[in-house]
Amino acid sequence: MKKIILIIFAALSIFQLPAQNLVINPDAESLPRGTGWTVISSGALTCLLIPTNNVLNWTMKPDGTPNYPFDHTTGASGGTVFFSGCDTYFQGPFELQQTIDVTTDAATIDMGNQLYDFSGYMQTPVSNQTDQGRFIVECLNASNTVLGSSYSSNWQSNFGGSGTSWIQYTNTRTAPAGTRKIRIRMQTQLAINQPAINVYFDDISLNKPTVVPLGLLSFTGVEAGGNIFLNWKISDELNCKKIELERSTTADHFSKIATLVATGNSTYEFVDDNYSRYTGNYFYRLKMTAIDGSIAYSNIIMIRIAGNPSITVSPNPANDIITITGLSQPGIVSVIHYSGSTVLTTNTNASSLKLNVSNIPAGLYMVRFGYQKNSIHKKLVIRH
Repeated sequence: MKKIILIIFAALSIFQLPAQNLVINPDAESLPRGTGWTVISSGALTCLLIPTNNVLNWTMKPDGTPNYPFDHTTGASGGTVFFSGCDTYFQGPFELQQTIDVTTDAATIDMGNQLYDFSGYMQTPVSNQTDQGRFIVECLNASNTVLGSSYSSNWQSNFGGSGTSWIQYTNTRTAPAGTRKIRIRMQTQLAINQPAINVYFDDISLNKPTVVPLGLLSFTGVEAGGNIFLNWKISDELNCKKIELERSTTADHFSKIATLVATGNSTYEFVDDNYSRYTGNYFYRLKMTAIDGSIAYSNIIMIRIAGNPSITVSPNPANDIITITGLSQPGIVSVIHYSGSTVLTTNTNASSLKLNVSNIPAGLYMVRFGYQKNSIHKKLVIRH
């Protein structure tokens, strides 16, 4: 029988309100130009064509022509964008980055309750060139080690079909325990040398939701009969427009698996019968949109599924070396003749084990893996 453990990470749901942008100089407008950002690498800082001769510290004031469109913020002259430079024999990637200290959120982060919202705009306007750019967002510990999976947008390129307008990239994630810094990286690169790297970035933001109580009374789940049953109760259901159920196997990258229109009821149920059914952890949260468009995220719940353990023995039949896999924890592996006599035994703490059975007489045997108070058996045929 499958064993189910339900862990509620937080009893309090959160309501997302407009929050202070944690990014310094998010739109490239601060002076001196490049304030708050670190240039890791860039193209040529002087360019042959106007207006790219005003490149400084990965910033540029475009002139509104098709190759150098105005900034996203104002869409008018005078605005500044992030721009990595002009032609160079080194094709990239070129990179600009900013690291944001979030140690003041350490307690909430380590409880698994702190969300961060990233947003950024990119434009690649020149259709006949292979310039491309992307965003990367990483969570770091105090020693600058990346924790968990990073958010990385796809490489955007007009040549690759991205279009000429500003495109927004967003990511909402729960910071992994131990996160003390969040690093935002902008990268560009070229497939071939070109007069300019026509990739522009603007309006970068990293927001921390303001936490206030919301009318989510409970959110629970359980696995039974091969399905995961999820239930939640809302006290302010009349203000709720829709509810999106999200699932993850990592607790940071969530994917929407269902959208439910609010019915005005206080109790909701959903049966997840489309998960991959592997032994491990599944994380769920609710994204609730109110009538006024505001967003709320529930607490995260984790359902741990421990399936019936099993081992494999190969080759089978065997004549010399066998490999035993699926050893989930330390234990004892024995080869037992069907008469009941043990012919070989060994301790193991590895997930797989090789045994030499060439000196064991041919016949019918049983491989037994004993751990704690449990045991698993597999039939083995030995032939010489």
